[in-house]
Amino acid sequence: MILLMLAGAAAAAGLAGHPADRPTDRTRDRPVVVSSLTTQQLLEYCRGKDSDPTANFCTGYILGEFDALSLAGDICPLPARASNIEVAAAVRKYLRARAKKTGTGAPSFVVRDALRDAYPCKAR
Repeated sequence: MILLMLAGAAAAAGLAGHPADRPTDRTRDRPVVVSSLTTQQLLEYCRGKDSDPTANFCTGYILGEFDALSLAGDICPLPARASNIEVAAAVRKYLRARAKKTGTGAPSFVVRDALRDAYPCKAR
């Protein structure tokens, strides 16, 4: 009975099982990217004029990430500077300026960085 209690306490504390089954600091901090979209592909989808108001894949991808980052408090846009066109234009410019440097990274991180540059939060 005491052994069962000790085994239960060890499992609750994360001491039971194989060490490879438990998340480590390295795996916990590493983001998981499931999209097969590359930054170069996004750059291709985002070709055209920055002020293009067309609803397309590029605009949808950017605005989806904008909404998620804004809700999470990762970016702090002012309503007067956050129209669809302005948001898409900021990211398109960023993509073009850094296409060679960011071509192999996950596009969600590149878009995140572009939006953080365009809509930074004040130091808390």
